[in-house]
Amino acid sequence: MAAVKGSKQYQMVVVPHRPVYKALIFMSFLVSMVMFSWLTYQYGISQGMALKVEVVKERDQISAELAEANQRLSEMGQKIADLEIGGVIDERANEEVQQTIESLQDQIAQQNEEISFYKGVMLPNVANKGLRIERLDVTPNSTGRIKYSLLLTQVVDKHDYVQGNVEILLKGEEGAAEKSLQLSQLDREKTDEVRFRFRYFQNINGEMMIPEGFEPREFMVVAQSAGRNGQRLEKSFEWPFNGG
Repeated sequence: MAAVKGSKQYQMVVVPHRPVYKALIFMSFLVSMVMFSWLTYQYGISQGMALKVEVVKERDQISAELAEANQRLSEMGQKIADLEIGGVIDERANEEVQQTIESLQDQIAQQNEEISFYKGVMLPNVANKGLRIERLDVTPNSTGRIKYSLLLTQVVDKHDYVQGNVEILLKGEEGAAEKSLQLSQLDREKTDEVRFRFRYFQNINGEMMIPEGFEPREFMVVAQSAGRNGQRLEKSFEWPFNGG
């Protein structure tokens, strides 16, 4: 057969018609896809389960560590509380011990002073012997009155009775004027001159009321013993309270 010039030529191939073969190929492809999907699903499940197991383990571990941390925190809090309570107890105990020591020191000092006083009275070794005005103690009380205690002693080799009288004056200012108050003006239970009689010592005690407007400055104590060797003594004591 002669070829026609000027036109493109195509080759034809004859393929046998196989519909069953194509169906098998298609079914094989579908089975492969189903198997691949099933395997992928199973792999995802297994990986998900493994991850879940790891997450659960990690959660349980974190929970255990948190519980242990809370337990340690509670124990540390209890220890801190115990230490704080112990510190307060120690501080209070130290304060009580310090107060006890100070109280004992005051008692010892007072006892030493009393021992020295009694030694001086019973075993005199001083040149200034005879009647002595030892001290005048004054302390306020809750009623606004002033307690006073005057101590007279006798320092001699032979302790015979000494007797006489003592006068207590309170000097100060009232307004702009100097003024002296007798003991009878301050203590209604006492006279201006108080009698004394003792062998070793004697305390003259009482309570006085300071008149309003009077500003005390000092006490003047005058003691006069009777007899042939009588003595007259004078001794001043400053008013111990600031502001009267």
